[in-house]
Amino acid sequence: MCVVSIIIPAFNEQRYIADTLAAIASHPPHPDYEVIVVDNGSTDETSNLVKAAEVSLVDFPVGTVAAVRNRGVQQAKGEILVFIDADVVVSPEWSHEMTRVLPLLQQRPMLITGSRCLPVDNQHWLNRYWFGYLNQYEASYINSGHLITTRSLFDAIDGFNGDLQTAEDYDFCQRATARGAELINNKALRVTHHGYPQTIARYIGRERWHGTEDVQSLSAFLTSKMALAASLQLMMLLGLVVLLLLGVGFNAIAGYAVLAYTSCLALTLLKFKLQEPKAWVITPFICYLYLTGRWLAITDRVLLLLKIRSTKSV
Repeated sequence: MCVVSIIIPAFNEQRYIADTLAAIASHPPHPDYEVIVVDNGSTDETSNLVKAAEVSLVDFPVGTVAAVRNRGVQQAKGEILVFIDADVVVSPEWSHEMTRVLPLLQQRPMLITGSRCLPVDNQHWLNRYWFGYLNQYEASYINSGHLITTRSLFDAIDGFNGDLQTAEDYDFCQRATARGAELINNKALRVTHHGYPQTIARYIGRERWHGTEDVQSLSAFLTSKMALAASLQLMMLLGLVVLLLLGVGFNAIAGYAVLAYTSCLALTLLKFKLQEPKAWVITPFICYLYLTGRWLAITDRVLLLLKIRSTKSV
């Protein structure tokens, strides 16, 4: 008998959690399923909304999101594990496709599937020219906001790395593929994400947070293509500042703009198919914001290390 366990980490998700749980109830993955919400110390109405939906609630106030997911698995009964975020909403198409995916997982237990979460409003410029494109390319990992696998695979690699603040999904998939796992990004598993940032400041902040794991060690930094690209952008920016201080002025700004645009355009063309004419302008600009968030993560780490060194020398 196949039991599907849906594990949802939650922290102050009163805005979304009721809709997420209602969608699962309306579009279940299988007749025999359970939903486990792991509350990571919410101070709003999240826990009350979960109780009202009559699904399992686990209190786990301290720990990373990776540790929260692991705690949910400890509570789970199912052999099939579905990880979704509290602001991710499943669709009728998702429910229908799960009838095909579940037998596949039973036949091939060393399989990780899921899909990139689509934005709710594809008219917003960040959604249309960035988040809407994320489902177009084959990434080397499945995002943990919507990741489906088996308990046997999960146990074989000891679950998520609970020490990681972010990028736990990338780490999970890399360790799984090293053990022979197969990754399938299944676009037919349609889900929407309600929590994508809608402003430049929040988007940069999101990438600043995501970039923290890339700078926790020298080896992590050197193996991260995005961290290296962000470092290049930071060096170009520092070079511009130096030239401005030397009085070069307009030529320096123009040169920097050309270099920044061409480098970001190259990165986006490697990642996406930019079919709309506006995308050739807007998507590289969003990539520039992305790299800005990532180099801010680098500077945060450098400043922290300098602070620690200064404290030790006192």
